Amino acid sequence: MKSLVHRSLAALTLLVALPCFGNATVQTLQTASAHKFSAYVDGPRDAGVGIVLVHDWFGVTPAYSQAVERLARDGYRVVAVDLYDGHHGATHDEAGALMKAVDAGQASEKVDAAIKSLGDRPRKIAVMGFSMGAKFAFAAALRNKTVGATLIWYGETVNDPASLATLSGPALLVVGSKDGSAADNAAAFSKAADAAGAKAEIHIYPGEEHAFAQPLFNQGKTYDAVAAESAWRLSEDFLKRNLP
Repeated sequence: MKSLVHRSLAALTLLVALPCFGNATVQTLQTASAHKFSAYVDGPRDAGVGIVLVHDWFGVTPAYSQAVERLARDGYRVVAVDLYDGHHGATHDEAGALMKAVDAGQASEKVDAAIKSLGDRPRKIAVMGFSMGAKFAFAAALRNKTVGATLIWYGETVNDPASLATLSGPALLVVGSKDGSAADNAAAFSKAADAAGAKAEIHIYPGEEHAFAQPLFNQGKTYDAVAAESAWRLSEDFLKRNLP
């Protein structure tokens, strides 16, 4: 009986850990170097705004799928890339191993391909990255003139005014005040954006740690549902104002 209970709990844990996409479909995209990869696509096909999402170091998780579904309900066409090719982590060790195995060049090409896929019809485009994925999202925004808005949640930014001058739209940075170097970086990013003549909005959540919207981070100890919902509403307002 005890072993049966353990097996049942293990199965339940697996179900909770695996991402569950509602109406999203899996689409195979191809990079400029002919590497094929999967992306999760949701939202109206004829949406006037498309959003490319890049996941955090855990990969495609329930938090990521919920982000896709939320933006799709808002009326956006969403393309969520999978930098881990079907793998995802549930612990810091698993996530760290997956992140270290990422080929930065291929990851960049995947985000570019996702952006390109939204060009199947005239529409405005935004990129949004979480933690690790923010680096790739931000870099893609600097490379692609079709990107009209960039949203970075507690991730790495670029603080060189010359580089930021290539942004073709505004950027939003969301970070917790206790997020170490990321929080310290917020002021530098703001000053660099001003020097570049780029529009940047910075929102620092008091008392919040890194990845405060990801339940898997720190085993949920630093997860804050209230702050996460606030960050989502802030992001949705940013999108409405800048990509009407």
